Amino acid sequence: MAAAAGLHQDVLARILLLLSCIVDRVRASAVNKHWRRVSLQNPPPLPRLLRPSTAQTETYRIFGGFGDPRPSVSDEGRGLRFCGSAPGGWFVTSAEPWRGHALLHLRTGERVALPERVRIPLNSGDITCPMMIRAAVMSAEPPSGACFVAAITSSQTNMAFWRPGMDCWLSPPVGMGPARRSTEDLTYYDGWFCAVDSEDYLVCYKPEIAPAGDGASSLTIRTNAYKFHAHGHQTAPGEIVSHYLLPSASGADLLMLSGQVLFVGRACSKAFDTGHAGSPGYIYFLDDVYTRRPHSVVQQKEYSCADAGRWRYLVPDEIDRCLPWAAPSDTSPCIWYHH
Repeated sequence: MAAAAGLHQDVLARILLLLSCIVDRVRASAVNKHWRRVSLQNPPPLPRLLRPSTAQTETYRIFGGFGDPRPSVSDEGRGLRFCGSAPGGWFVTSAEPWRGHALLHLRTGERVALPERVRIPLNSGDITCPMMIRAAVMSAEPPSGACFVAAITSSQTNMAFWRPGMDCWLSPPVGMGPARRSTEDLTYYDGWFCAVDSEDYLVCYKPEIAPAGDGASSLTIRTNAYKFHAHGHQTAPGEIVSHYLLPSASGADLLMLSGQVLFVGRACSKAFDTGHAGSPGYIYFLDDVYTRRPHSVVQQKEYSCADAGRWRYLVPDEIDRCLPWAAPSDTSPCIWYHH
């Protein structure tokens, strides 16, 4: 135990990064002064709130105070629409509705351009057409060979996939799985891109690299679809209901459970274990639900930041407006920053 108490700070920092449970982090920081100091220098991987605009891109720490020092971010994020986020500080962004798609590392400003057209396989032959990204997620950081990007699109197809080296997005073949036009959210979980729609369908896509002629390779998409049934809520007239997918930070679950802190947002949700499986949890949510369904996100002239806050299982009829207020953004909805 004495040896563990004096672990080198680099080794201890690596150990702390593996602790996705908030309570485990608190217990680790209480071992001694050395562990507490290293723990404070390596905060838990809880997301920050990101508020983009043309003027500036602001970040806020949810736990520990909104006035805490904020990490520096690149000016490359100004004026962009943020379509999804991934661990490590990466985002999928768009400069214009139909153009300027890219992967962006917000801290360093590193940018990987994405194609602006999608290839759709048809029985009569492939076609290509422009596409608009509504929401998108990544499987791994570029330029890793494990990096794939999946996007919910507004085009002649509803889903598109890309990996480094491709000059065009790829749509799943027509007739492969249900043709979902009302997809609301997607995430990457356990090797699959999972998408949920307003009709209670969960569709899972798995991009795979297949050998082609002359030693080349091609991308193929496997698809599985599941119908699930939501219980306990009847939609009232005029009420807007939105579906989200929440992977756990540990990667073990794709569930909404008690005993967790849930950060909910389009293509950026994540659940963190509090260490108390039987106790109520919290949901932090963003202002990203629109009256004409999520596809209208790309048609907004301004994006409200007011309808955001925290909901507690213990007090189901109360919303805590605990997130800092801001004027509407002229470029993008708020998003969770998994730095």
